[in-house]
Amino acid sequence: MLSISTAYRRALMPPRAVLAKVYAAGLAVNLPILAVLLTPLTRSRVGSEVTMGIGVAVLLVLVVTAVVFAPEVSARVAPAAGQWQFGSARSRTRALMRQDRRAYWLRLAEFIALYVAAQGVGGAIAWMWPHIWRNPEFEHNPAAEPWEFDYPNFAIQAIGIYAVVCLALTWYACRLRQLALAQRTAADEQVLNPA
Repeated sequence: MLSISTAYRRALMPPRAVLAKVYAAGLAVNLPILAVLLTPLTRSRVGSEVTMGIGVAVLLVLVVTAVVFAPEVSARVAPAAGQWQFGSARSRTRALMRQDRRAYWLRLAEFIALYVAAQGVGGAIAWMWPHIWRNPEFEHNPAAEPWEFDYPNFAIQAIGIYAVVCLALTWYACRLRQLALAQRTAADEQVLNPA
């Protein structure tokens, strides 16, 4: 089993140029996630519990799919000779999972933490610019809608969540790319300096 050099293991921050390219690509590729986030019936009290459940399930499927394909997106816009190429990045990710489980799970945990942060960003935006509130007329007039809904504020919240979810996917993919390159460097060092 190859050991990863400590210099690469300690380097947490992927190169900024790579992050920028992968983030821009992620914003374009993950637009279906934004479409679900912008649908009021799936994320608010405006719709029924059934439509909200369907929306959450669709969002979950889209996010899991994005996690699976994030390495390919990063390899398309930021390939690295031999170790991180479009078409083989997912198989390289599976190899990384087998070779260094701890490092892989650390990167997945980083993604999950950033995804949770995206929900926090959405909550903070909803607190600053509420998108739904009780209709005071509903108490006196049962024919009135029980909730007042402000779509522009809802859209701001959705875009904020989407931006951070794309950042989480970018971070995950770039950190996997770093791990792949670090393993290649470790293998090269082993060939040049056998023990």
